[in-house]
Amino acid sequence: MAALRTNFFLVDVDDAMVDVGTIAPYDGERRNALEEAHGTEYVFKRRGDALEVVKLGANATTVEGVSFEQRSARRLGKLLNVLVERAIEKYVASPKVSIVRRRPLKIVSLEPKNDIAHGLFGHRTQGRLPLHVRRGFSLEARTVYRKQGPRTALVIDAITHADLDGTCADLIDDDFDLRGLYVLSLDQADSKHGRPTLVGQVQRVDGSTIHLGGDRRGERVQYDASSLALELGPVALPRLAAHYAGPDAHEALWDERNNLATGSQRWERITGFAEHVGRGSFEIAPGVRAHLSGSVAASDLGQSSAALPRYVLGGGRVGDKTASVFTSGPQHVPPSASKGVRACIIGERSRRGDVETFLKALTDGHGAHRALKQTWKLGDLTFTQFDAEGPTAADYEKACRAAIDEGSAWQLALVQVPSGTSELVGDQNPYLVTKAKFLGRNVPVQEFRVETMQKPKDQLQWALGGIGLQVFAKLGGVPWLLQTKSKEHELVLGLGSANLGTGKFGDRERVVGLTTAFSGDGRYWLTETSKTVKYEEHEDAVIESAASAFKRVRTDMAWRAGDPVRVVIHSFKDFRDKHVDALKKAVLDVASSVLAVEFAFVHIVEKHPLLVFDPGEKQRVPPRGVVVRLGNLEALVTVQGPTEVRREASGFPRPVCVKVHRSSTFTNLEYLSWQALAFSAISWRNFPPTTAPVTVQYAKWIADLLGRLGNVRKWDPDVLRGGAGTSRWFL
Repeated sequence: MAALRTNFFLVDVDDAMVDVGTIAPYDGERRNALEEAHGTEYVFKRRGDALEVVKLGANATTVEGVSFEQRSARRLGKLLNVLVERAIEKYVASPKVSIVRRRPLKIVSLEPKNDIAHGLFGHRTQGRLPLHVRRGFSLEARTVYRKQGPRTALVIDAITHADLDGTCADLIDDDFDLRGLYVLSLDQADSKHGRPTLVGQVQRVDGSTIHLGGDRRGERVQYDASSLALELGPVALPRLAAHYAGPDAHEALWDERNNLATGSQRWERITGFAEHVGRGSFEIAPGVRAHLSGSVAASDLGQSSAALPRYVLGGGRVGDKTASVFTSGPQHVPPSASKGVRACIIGERSRRGDVETFLKALTDGHGAHRALKQTWKLGDLTFTQFDAEGPTAADYEKACRAAIDEGSAWQLALVQVPSGTSELVGDQNPYLVTKAKFLGRNVPVQEFRVETMQKPKDQLQWALGGIGLQVFAKLGGVPWLLQTKSKEHELVLGLGSANLGTGKFGDRERVVGLTTAFSGDGRYWLTETSKTVKYEEHEDAVIESAASAFKRVRTDMAWRAGDPVRVVIHSFKDFRDKHVDALKKAVLDVASSVLAVEFAFVHIVEKHPLLVFDPGEKQRVPPRGVVVRLGNLEALVTVQGPTEVRREASGFPRPVCVKVHRSSTFTNLEYLSWQALAFSAISWRNFPPTTAPVTVQYAKWIADLLGRLGNVRKWDPDVLRGGAGTSRWFL
């Protein structure tokens, strides 16, 4: 393995002095006023209970009441990071570059050769092509803690950015269908931080007037089309590409964007840009210059290799991968399922033959997929089919009602999802209506799609393997657990929340807090949901669900007085100090004084610009299990490696960033990094490792399903506060 590199590039600063002003005590309103009045001439950065001020130019206008003192440019701490970002922005500015965003800084090239959309489709469009997908970079200065000491570095990532010429009025003139898409207000009164604001989803268009539907910000419904721009989301982009460049345009665009996101392309673009910037220097303060030097080696930050997880399987046997289940058997087979499984099938009458063929392949084996009885040690599966006369939700609800009225104690419901219905909302969606009905009776539901049934044999075998795993887990089976050496009782919680409604604005009047609960060996215990609350109360709801989860698991685990208990809490959102204190108090109130509880509050960050590369690997993908320290309480963990990236076009795997809150009483970063790696490799939805620990991954899946189910009129989220909460209904 070659020396691993990061996308952090050191910033070398002149050994000079900088005039730094201080305003104390800190006042947020005054800072905003100063930013508004002097933001182009000064940099303002909070430090503790004071506001630090630095001039960007020698002729900057005077700020009243600020006294300055000279400090070493190399010892400005995080203030230097802000100065570097502002200087870089000025340095790269040119007529050929557009600044997409300032915090964090994102720039794109305006040169035609860097416009992917026009390069692919410009020759085939007879009219105008308002869509642009441009190559660019994200740039963020941060302090890196090398073994040689802290330094400021510029984090560089290669990106692509889509933008659109004109307004919604221009799109209407081009006969483009805006219905169902989201729009942004161009009105300065609506802008946030100088950027257009999302205002809602288009319901209909009357001439030049756009009417928004129920998913919108505020009460205003009508807008003039010329005052709105289209938001380029995942639904809008393919529709635009198809409208202007043909039905295959989005797939071609997606392939090219994926190609640019591969490890080899990404590394080449990042290092090329760093070399370009490094040829010159940039002024960070009057008379003080800096320049970019080489990338930081992972070993300079503190690189180690975490042990890859091992799995406990049937009969206590241990394996190195989840596929060891095929030779050792699952860790636990529920007695009820080992005796046999009674399953009802809900599907379209017109596809009955296809469904029967598919289920035969699922149960008896197909290619590399083995029979369910062979792999999962299940008893005989007995299927009873209830036909839906058509693909509508009403047809499926009628078939579902027939299955329920039949009177059997179904252990499983298998639902064939009709084509073209996945985007339907609430009571119009046949799968959601069926899922809600069966969940209300604590019957797990496994969906399968027409597109899955129609896969070629070499692809179908892998899809069947995942479905078989999900079915086994939903029946109460435990495929595998982690081999651990910890002697303490350990409870690992994943925090989340869900708006009970779909859309970008959701239903902010109906929010539930949720907590997934696992033991240290990865055994899934339950998901605890709070009562429904308003959005403003959702943090309290999350705390309520966490304390309730602790209480229920404590009873099930039979902890005794005096037992040491470690509670690790994962969250996809950063922890606020107030939130941490409230979580501690809520859990300790439940634990009382008889348990010795220690806490680790761990922010699991998936979306960040920090990357690790292996220059010696073809795809530049580093090995799985690499841990790169970013400080005493923060590390990057590579949860996927070259083996997991089967095709280079799959993209470059981003490491998980593990950030331990300073109020934690258990702060072993090496162990918590290993745990994040291990919990990313025990999903019961599929065999390969996922991109994040299941604590937060399950919470996301649950939140997504709860949001979609929230639009089904007869769905009651309190169902999950009973027996369904301990099932794996969301897999």
